[in-house]
Amino acid sequence: MEEWLLQVKDSWNETANSDWYQSLRTDEKIAELVKNPAIAFHPAVYNLIHKYIPNLKGKRVLLPSSGDNHAAIAFALLGAEVTSADISDKQLAYAQEIANKLNLNIRFICDDTMQLSNIENNSFDLVYTSNGTHSWIADLGLMYRNINRVLKTSGFSIMYDIHPFNRPFSGEAWKNPHIVKPYEETMPHCHWRVQDLVNAMVSAQLSIKEIEELQAVNASFWFFYDELVKQNPEELININNWEQNPMAALPAWISIVSQK
Repeated sequence: MEEWLLQVKDSWNETANSDWYQSLRTDEKIAELVKNPAIAFHPAVYNLIHKYIPNLKGKRVLLPSSGDNHAAIAFALLGAEVTSADISDKQLAYAQEIANKLNLNIRFICDDTMQLSNIENNSFDLVYTSNGTHSWIADLGLMYRNINRVLKTSGFSIMYDIHPFNRPFSGEAWKNPHIVKPYEETMPHCHWRVQDLVNAMVSAQLSIKEIEELQAVNASFWFFYDELVKQNPEELININNWEQNPMAALPAWISIVSQK
């Protein structure tokens, strides 16, 4: 494994023990997820998934860069046959513990999302990538070529991540937009533009079916975890109202559906 990729792996392993990720693994959080699997997704993304795959029961779903694995658990609860792949073995170990407690048969594989070298060809009805995946992907074209490879014919890829339009701004809540760099200078931190995402999919011979640009649905978009826990909930009620929080006038998230 290349040195920079080892650094990525070490970084995500360290992040797995952060207060934020630990807060997502509490018994209370997991109980909420079991009660309502839909909370693992942005509401509009949940609707997109069910628009293209109305019945998940028995469908094979792959989650590269599965992170906190809430989506993997949710898909399993909804009846899918789930494979969770992540470069962080610690994230996978924590998720395996939760899956065991819930008696969920999720397959966990430590793998590089760009390569998916341990994932079989032509095997999945859906490949789903969520927030944070694209932030460390150095070669989008390679990633989507391998997503195409592992999808069944007519299978879907659905991505969900921070909208690139946010990248030029400092993104401070309650303040007027403050530009810190031009849109075309999104690198070197793998903060891809919309054209980069779409072109990577098209060049991988995936057919774009739908693009949705989504607003934030809660205050977690605007603050790091250590900042969020200090906020007064009453003061956060209107945080997604652009007339009070000007940055909310921009789309917070983007979701793209493509098909093999």
